[in-house]
Amino acid sequence: MVSLRLKDCEHCVLLPSLGQLPSLKHLTISGMHSLRKVDPKFYGDCSLSKPFQSLEILIFSEMLDWEEWGLPSSLHGLEIWECAKLVARRKEWDLQRLPYLTHFIISGEYEEDVLESFPEEGLLPSSLVSLCIQSLPNLKSLNNKGLEHLGSLKNMRIAGCPQLQSLPKEGLPTSLLLLEISECLLLKPRCFRDQGQDWHKIARIPLLHTDSELSFDQRTVGPTQPYSLFSAFDTAIF
Repeated sequence: MVSLRLKDCEHCVLLPSLGQLPSLKHLTISGMHSLRKVDPKFYGDCSLSKPFQSLEILIFSEMLDWEEWGLPSSLHGLEIWECAKLVARRKEWDLQRLPYLTHFIISGEYEEDVLESFPEEGLLPSSLVSLCIQSLPNLKSLNNKGLEHLGSLKNMRIAGCPQLQSLPKEGLPTSLLLLEISECLLLKPRCFRDQGQDWHKIARIPLLHTDSELSFDQRTVGPTQPYSLFSAFDTAIF
């Protein structure tokens, strides 16, 4: 078994060891609102012999403490969707200890003031190649201190952030090859070619795509598709 999805197990309180699934590479957990504990050997031998390539955490009403997960150091991709408790304690994530983490998604409607600025300095590891920030209705700013050290970042998506007012004055990581901006009503006009106040911050990026009728570049990316560790992260752009 390569992929495992645990979904809508309303009465599941404990996640048992996965030691009997040594070939498991992709794990999705969603809708498990009663979950309170993870077996200390949850990942079993998965993180040793055939390491995880992605872990997706979806829609928890009550998340466990971050420490409970003990994410394997071999983790390549992580998605966090609508996990308010987990996001509120993001300073405890310590993603710097995941040297192979290259793909990260954060998405979800969180309470006001939980995510007005993202990411904080030191929150994301410098190993990231792909970063997706989406469906954050209260996000007002991108923190340059949290982005400036992402020297390996190639692909960035910003979507569904209607209060995001501008890009950092220092710009985005110079390593970017693809930038996608969609459903960001305040930000979009600032990124219009040659005219927008933020155009000079992104003009050098080879591939630009927005939900605007304007094409930023002759080489544009196709229509926006839902991001997933099981599709977009495996595209040829990487």
